Amino acid sequence: MKMKKVLVALAAGLVCAMTLTACGNSNSSSNADSLPKARFTPDKKVPSWQKDTKHSASLTWYVNFDWYKRAGWGKDTVSAQIKKDMNIDVKFVAGNDDKLNTMMASGKLPDLVTFDRQLAVAQNAKKFALPLNTLSKKYDPYFLATAAKPQTVKWYTQPDGNLYTYPSFSTNEDDYKDGNVVADQVFIVRKDIYEKIGKPNMSTPEGFLKALQEAKKAAPKTDNGTALVPFASTALDIQNGGDGALGGTLQDFLRIPLTKDGKWYDRDADPEYLTWLDTFRQAYSEGLITNAQFADNDNTMKEKMTQGTYFAYLHSNTKGLNEYMADNNRRNPKQTYIAVDGPKNSKGQEPQFTGGSISGWTNTFITKNTKEPQKAMELLTYMASKHGTMVTTFGVKDKTYTMKDGQAVLTPDVEALRNKDAATYDKKHGMGSYWEVADDPYAISMGEKPAATISQMVEWASNKVAPRFEVENIDPTPGTALARNLTAINTDRVQTLVKVIKTGSKSEADKIWKDFLARRKNNNWDEIVKTRNEQVAKNIKKLK
Repeated sequence: MKMKKVLVALAAGLVCAMTLTACGNSNSSSNADSLPKARFTPDKKVPSWQKDTKHSASLTWYVNFDWYKRAGWGKDTVSAQIKKDMNIDVKFVAGNDDKLNTMMASGKLPDLVTFDRQLAVAQNAKKFALPLNTLSKKYDPYFLATAAKPQTVKWYTQPDGNLYTYPSFSTNEDDYKDGNVVADQVFIVRKDIYEKIGKPNMSTPEGFLKALQEAKKAAPKTDNGTALVPFASTALDIQNGGDGALGGTLQDFLRIPLTKDGKWYDRDADPEYLTWLDTFRQAYSEGLITNAQFADNDNTMKEKMTQGTYFAYLHSNTKGLNEYMADNNRRNPKQTYIAVDGPKNSKGQEPQFTGGSISGWTNTFITKNTKEPQKAMELLTYMASKHGTMVTTFGVKDKTYTMKDGQAVLTPDVEALRNKDAATYDKKHGMGSYWEVADDPYAISMGEKPAATISQMVEWASNKVAPRFEVENIDPTPGTALARNLTAINTDRVQTLVKVIKTGSKSEADKIWKDFLARRKNNNWDEIVKTRNEQVAKNIKKLK
């Protein structure tokens, strides 16, 4: 799920304490200095999997998300093709941070591991992972020569000269220049109500509030008899600092800069942001935002969307809406959701979103425990390559897709299944589900398109993207005292957001937010800002 990009709570500090020492205790016979000999002379012009088909192997690949469940290797179109190409079996194992902790502490790791790049254990890869540059040189030079993206390799190469991991969804400067990126934020409305009230301009606070008021009058009830909710946004995680779409997403809509003059910019103190927080406060006071916004989880809110419960919705994960939009459209196609212009700053500027980061989402490692380092490297090369991207994205040529004018087009029956029944589509074909080292921009360049249910939403945001590499990975190192300070600030922040929206007067809300901004200093805020600015400077230098 190109996330497929499901939102997962970041557990930045949870892994560190149990793994920093344990990671170095892996008793491996496959360390970088004593790797088995290659079974043939590798060629940087030919991927090694094409030469290594006589050697069969079974690999275990751990993915650190409980929801990542596969029916079984070879049972869907994608894995069946990889198995046929490579003479390989792969057992995917799903888990969570506790399971990852246990594995790291025991030193008993599978052949490959994938987890969120922001977990603390990623900082200690050299203790448990084999350098990919070493593996590539010995077994599969095609990886560094052709399959891997050079800018991504440069970004991830460590000071010791080694590349220990490869990311999923890494988007670099060339991808932006070529237009092969998409945003994942959207402001959507129920089309039938929006048209009924005259397609109002909702980009100003006044127009936003008026539209919500009119929507409530025009359609007070949904089809199942429950009350219409005029406005909602991505679910909050109030206890753990998750701001849904009310933080960075809203700030992106308002085009608030992330840096100024080469320094990190405090978007939370920007007047444009405060104006829209007060707009939401007014909406809540009029019953246009309900208390369910602060109680429902993401799945509950999306399930309500399938019932047409919301008129307007500010969302931070467009791709994650596909299945729910399909369910809603089956229920009542007249009540489909569409993207329109949402909150804008006082200058009326267009929003500016990220179309992806050079760091990507997850990191994948080949561990020192693997008894099949050559096959593991070949598998990584396969999946990162253009050929592998075509397989994992489109399936098998002339079976699930055809080529037309240089673009892959899913066959009519496959496309129909994709839009009608996402779960069956995934189980039968697996396209988009083997994303561990996915190259979205290449897939987009070759014809990958969003499902019909969200295509208009994605198209709406397509010309509103720009890179922001300079602010990647700028927060304190996970597991450190300063990182814990930031976690405390973020938790305080989202809880304060709720208080601001629920407060009866603007003056009181302004005071609550001002007090929060000042209160950050109690948690080493100045040191956090200093750390961010130092890392911004390093990133700018790194990008040159």
